[in-house]
Amino acid sequence: MSLNLSDDEFDVAEDEVPDEGAEKDDRAEGEEGASTLCEHESGMIASMGSLHVTGGLSPRKPITSTKDTAIEDISSWQEVGTISVQMLAEALSAQHPHLPPLTHINASNICAHVATLSLQFKGLGSLDFLWMFQSMTRLELSNNCLSIVSGLEKLVSLTWLDLSFNQLTSMDGLRELRHLEVLALHNNRLEKLDRLVLQSLPDLEVLTVANNLLDDIDDVRMLRLLGKLSSLTMSSNPMCDERYPEYVLAHLPDLAYLDHRRLTAAEHSSALIAYKEKIAVVEAEEAKIHEQERKDAEDRKSKEEHRKAGVLALNDGSLFTKMFRGDLDMGVLLELPGAHALMTKYREQFNTVCLRVFNSGLAHQVERQEELDLLQKALNKAKNEADAYARGLVKTLESEAERILATAHEVRAAEEASLGDDQEEHEARVLKTAQLQEEFEGLLASTSHDLLMAEITLTDQIKEVVGVAREELGSLVGTFLEEAATDFQEARRLAYTFYCRLRELSSKNADNGGNGNTEGNGEETESRRAQVFEGSDTLTAALAGIHDRHLALIDTREDDLRQHLHNWLNDTLDQTTKEEWSRHRGRVEEITSLTARRRQAMLDTMPFLHD
Repeated sequence: MSLNLSDDEFDVAEDEVPDEGAEKDDRAEGEEGASTLCEHESGMIASMGSLHVTGGLSPRKPITSTKDTAIEDISSWQEVGTISVQMLAEALSAQHPHLPPLTHINASNICAHVATLSLQFKGLGSLDFLWMFQSMTRLELSNNCLSIVSGLEKLVSLTWLDLSFNQLTSMDGLRELRHLEVLALHNNRLEKLDRLVLQSLPDLEVLTVANNLLDDIDDVRMLRLLGKLSSLTMSSNPMCDERYPEYVLAHLPDLAYLDHRRLTAAEHSSALIAYKEKIAVVEAEEAKIHEQERKDAEDRKSKEEHRKAGVLALNDGSLFTKMFRGDLDMGVLLELPGAHALMTKYREQFNTVCLRVFNSGLAHQVERQEELDLLQKALNKAKNEADAYARGLVKTLESEAERILATAHEVRAAEEASLGDDQEEHEARVLKTAQLQEEFEGLLASTSHDLLMAEITLTDQIKEVVGVAREELGSLVGTFLEEAATDFQEARRLAYTFYCRLRELSSKNADNGGNGNTEGNGEETESRRAQVFEGSDTLTAALAGIHDRHLALIDTREDDLRQHLHNWLNDTLDQTTKEEWSRHRGRVEEITSLTARRRQAMLDTMPFLHD
């Protein structure tokens, strides 16, 4: 959105802007001082007002009042104090006089439709009562006693927010307001800009943070996150030394206004030259961050695909690592000559098996998705054919209804033209209208019956299609699990082979008096070593514990995979069945409603003759 503002709207004479010390003194003088400072900021506030003008009410949602909403309102507003409700009622009455008086009963219904609200000079220390204003687009909270921003999380439609002249020390609480275009935070106690908050405000165009406690000029770099920022006010902060204007312009090359003053291309060019090397470093760092964010996003996407396939972390060796993590006995045994080579071979073979399960799982996930796509196509085809048939029935009904209605009007016209001269013809016309009514009722009943039978037939078709899909998907899942079971059995064989060979190495070492490589071992390790090699029974127990631990982890991973796929199969098809059943109930209600509406419309428009 472009800012169509004149230079005069942003120009402030030097003698009108108080120096830094005067502004700090004014801030301490309370409400009168705040009013004085507000006059100096009025140019910016007026500019904001000219940028975004909204109405008092959103036209999208009519105000309604029902018993159910009244009960909900009472429950929702039980925690809102009487003083807060009274204050809101007074503000709404003054700013939106056409609204009904606010009470605990109608508060939720009224607040949900208010688009703009000003709560200046209310002595507010909390905003927890504002969560009902979920359609709010413009909110003014200046000149209050707010030290934190809390309670605005649900006001996600806000585009204009004024929190100036408060006691805010942090920008926390603004992250959910992703549609903000104008944000006023001048005359607070902010010590730094919040990167996470700024990152969550992609549409922000106007930001005022003048007269705060910002003391690090490098915070300006964070403002580069605001890709649409056009107007910035940061004057009267401790960071604003002689470097400040050029530093800002160099880091924000798209900025149109700084401290109420229109910027020129020459100023931007001069600033870029002055800080050329620093900007190059900043851009390099940003490029590195963006690349890392891209990689992280791809990694998250990949992990989500792996999770859906049930093979998460089977490609990175983490299962093997988990087998040995924290195993003190294994740490002792790995000191034996040849143990490291044995484990290296075990790791390579074991991870190869896991990778085979991983790749097979991804391939089977593609096949399962293709089967789901075929299911959706079959469902869409059946529903489209049923809809086309239903539309034909309704079209025929409407056509026949128009014919019957036209005939009834002809009979009525003939009756009015006859003036009742011929009793026999009159009786014939009365009989004709009765026949027309009977014909319409028969047509309506027949159409309703045909529509309902078509819907029942469609439901049966859907059940059949879902049943076939369940068999096909169940077969795919079963096939994959059989293949995976073979691979996991291979993993168990490798674990047993490792156990046997490690036992051979241990036995040889025990026969030699347990003299392995002990150089550099601490007392705790030596103690553990002595315990493991204390006797053949102790050594056998340690080896058996290692083997059992490996087998348990393999069994658990296989069980997790099996359970995940069975849950996926049941949940996916159950959700499809649930959605189709909901659609079926809605269609039956629609047919019933159509019949009732068409009958009433005919009764209202069809002329009847009576004896």
